[in-house]
Amino acid sequence: MPIGRFLEWLVETNNAETYVQRLAGAFNPAAACNIMCRKIISVGWDGRLFDCDFNQMLDIPVEPSAPQHVRDFDAQALQARRIRVASHCFGCTAGAGSSCGGATV
Repeated sequence: MPIGRFLEWLVETNNAETYVQRLAGAFNPAAACNIMCRKIISVGWDGRLFDCDFNQMLDIPVEPSAPQHVRDFDAQALQARRIRVASHCFGCTAGAGSSCGGATV
């Protein structure tokens, strides 16, 4: 996943753009149907809510219209939310996909 130290290394070695392009080129719509952000919510140590563990690591909380904290949990509102995405999301949707349980297709 192109985040954290791995992303730093990719940038330092001038490979970040190529790597993300390769992930984007391997996008599989079938894999996107079963990725973790469609089925779970990540909860930070402070109770803040995130679409996935990777968004949590990048401090990208759930969209502003959704409950932001576990104390305000509302399953219907969270199911109706728009999932926040960025280039790192291609890591979960490339090829056979990747999620907490392994390949998604």
